[in-house]
Amino acid sequence: MNHLELQALRQLFFMTVEECATYISPDNNLATWQQWERGESEIPDAIIDTFTKMIKKRKTHINAIIDKINNRIGNNTMRFFPDYASFLAVYPQGDYLEWKIYQSVAAQLYAYDLERLC
Repeated sequence: MNHLELQALRQLFFMTVEECATYISPDNNLATWQQWERGESEIPDAIIDTFTKMIKKRKTHINAIIDKINNRIGNNTMRFFPDYASFLAVYPQGDYLEWKIYQSVAAQLYAYDLERLC
């Protein structure tokens, strides 16, 4: 993964540099994350692994929803949580990264006119 791909994935999950430093980086170091995004230092395997897992979860969620749409199960409406607290109210076992994955999925399906948001 290069620095541009890191930036793209961060944005795909609606995350700020600060959020990534807090929730993904093992040392919570904002300056280090910024160096990775500027291409000034190598991105650690642990960061790449975390984003790889997030991408896999995102694909799984998207495919499951598309399967429901194709089988005409449900009303093609998906919740969009404006903040983490709202997400936890519905998914109390969820964590911050799960919320970001969920929001990314919802936004993509809405953009493709496959789901309405509520």
